[in-house]
Amino acid sequence: MRCMVVSVPLLIALLLFPQSAHQSQPAYEPIHRIDSQRKVVALTFDDGPDPKYTPLILETLHKNGVPATFFVLGAQVDRYPKVMQWIKKAGHEIGNHGYHHVDLNKLTEQEIYDEIKRAERSIYRTTGILSQYYRPPGGVMTHDVVNAVQSSGYDLIHWSVDPRDWSLERTASTIANSVKKNVTAGDIVLFHDGGLNQRQTLAALQDLITDLRARGYTFVTVSQLMDESK
Repeated sequence: MRCMVVSVPLLIALLLFPQSAHQSQPAYEPIHRIDSQRKVVALTFDDGPDPKYTPLILETLHKNGVPATFFVLGAQVDRYPKVMQWIKKAGHEIGNHGYHHVDLNKLTEQEIYDEIKRAERSIYRTTGILSQYYRPPGGVMTHDVVNAVQSSGYDLIHWSVDPRDWSLERTASTIANSVKKNVTAGDIVLFHDGGLNQRQTLAALQDLITDLRARGYTFVTVSQLMDESK
């Protein structure tokens, strides 16, 4: 039998300072934005696919040659598989937003994990794509959310610019101006293609794309944005 010899000073250190025996793991933090030397920005869309507004948003993005990342709900994917396939065919990135848009504060770690994996199966079944990124509904971050996301193998993606386009009180100009005033290089912008107020989001999108392009911004997917930090 082989024995490991531990010196007396080291033994004392291990007993008195157990944390020094190994490095603590870094906290698992969501990605809000990245530091970039280039003027890049990622547009993201949550809660789709929607049968009415997602195709219209896809048309605007295509007309302007803008890539985006769509964080989709598994239930919507199952309900509107053709719209989901349009997102893929248009070349946009697909992220996981869970199966239902539920309050994660009310779920257990296992239930959150199941939501993620059920959405994963829906996305893969419809598009053949295994998503790399997960965005929790409402941006909820709890111990259970972090554990479930780590267990499921996803990177957590939040946002750094939120024009609150889901609010019925927000007009297209309010939405666009909110982004224009706050956006910086490396930001992730939160929009929605599913929900209640996407008519205003759609109207704001063309104005915003035109304005940011004139200011020298390039539009990228979340993956492309992450590559900027390497």
